[in-house]
Amino acid sequence: MKRRNKLLFVGVGILLLLGTLGVTVMNASAEFVTPTAVDDGEYEGEWVNLEGQATDIEQTGEEIRFSVSDNNTSVDVVYEGTMPETMAENRIVVAKGAVEDGTLQATELSVRAHDDEDGDPPEEHA
Repeated sequence: MKRRNKLLFVGVGILLLLGTLGVTVMNASAEFVTPTAVDDGEYEGEWVNLEGQATDIEQTGEEIRFSVSDNNTSVDVVYEGTMPETMAENRIVVAKGAVEDGTLQATELSVRAHDDEDGDPPEEHA
């Protein structure tokens, strides 16, 4: 009986390890894309890292809606979670998630750390 329990324990451990590895590889393989590339429709249904300037930020409860823009177009983003402290208009953000009907359903959100042209930290989100 002890041998069976050991084999079961090892089998479950291997399955958990493989599952964790699969999720990690999926997240690591997500491509960095621009709003223009997402707007072209080539990433529909795919997991991406959308990078660009945050605009039109609206927060209601735990949901944050905003657009990520580049020089050509913008993509709407919906994120459920806490707004990063450094999130502000025109900050460079990376929103990670799946593209559904041209909108990014983000599960992770980060703000790029940088200073403005004067070397001063950017203004905080009001």
